[in-house]
Amino acid sequence: MINQAVAKRYGKALLQIAQERNALDKFQSDLELVVETLENDQQLRSVWFGKEFDNETRIKVVKELFGAKIDEMVVNLLCVVVEKGREASVGDILAMYQLYADEARNIAYADVISAYELTDGQAEEIKTALGKMSGKEIRLNASVDQSLLGGIKVIFGDKVFDGTVTARLLGMKNKLHEIQF
Repeated sequence: MINQAVAKRYGKALLQIAQERNALDKFQSDLELVVETLENDQQLRSVWFGKEFDNETRIKVVKELFGAKIDEMVVNLLCVVVEKGREASVGDILAMYQLYADEARNIAYADVISAYELTDGQAEEIKTALGKMSGKEIRLNASVDQSLLGGIKVIFGDKVFDGTVTARLLGMKNKLHEIQF
């Protein structure tokens, strides 16, 4: 929970700077590079997380490794993260930054669960309908749940649209229970 709160705070701060500099995409790609490098470079990971290295060493490594590759504000963010002992939060900071940046770009995400894989046409119809409803560009995360008998379930923000056969049968069952003979 603490990592999430830290990630929100740092992600929001970086977004504000990125908006001022008109650099949403640049900052995102810079953070992605840092996270990818941390995931793939064992030596860097051992310095980043190793207790035997002090903050001064970590900051020096960050500046040497990323100084010429990424924006100075992202380097500064990484230095603050190190100084505050929040190294484990970098992936979460990226995730929160992406979320905030997508909000600023007017992009929303929807999860679609169906019994069968959606065709491109079906996915496009869902994106169009949700886009008209929200006024945003929609990106779908489609998944298949073979336990569904048919239909789809759409989770969009805090709304759930359940058009599955299971939900409809449950609705019919409840209606039948309401009828008194």
